[in-house]
This record gives sequence, structure tokens and C-alpha cells, in this order.
Amino acid sequence: MPQQPIDQNTRIVVALIGVALVGFIAVTYPALIPALTVALATFMALAILLKL
Repeated sequence: MPQQPIDQNTRIVVALIGVALVGFIAVTYPALIPALTVALATFMALAILLKL
């Protein structure tokens, strides 16, 4: 079964859900902000490297 292409709206919705989740975690647990920053930087590097 071939994979369906991901449309632009799906990418935007997934990004907004991720931003909301990271924002909620940052407000709830301020001590995790450095870890969230490292995780975001790693994710962005992988996304650029893999051209997702």
C-alpha cells in the first residue's frame, strides 16, 4: 500500500501541536527548559539534514 503524501495543513497542525506541548511543559516544569532547548536544536538539525 503506497504512502499518502503529507499535505501542508497536516504539517502546520503537527507543528502547532508540538509547539503547544513544548510550551506547556516549559511553563509547568521550568527546570526542563535547557533540555527542551537541546532537544529542539537536535530535532531541527535532523530535520534539515534529512530534509523533512
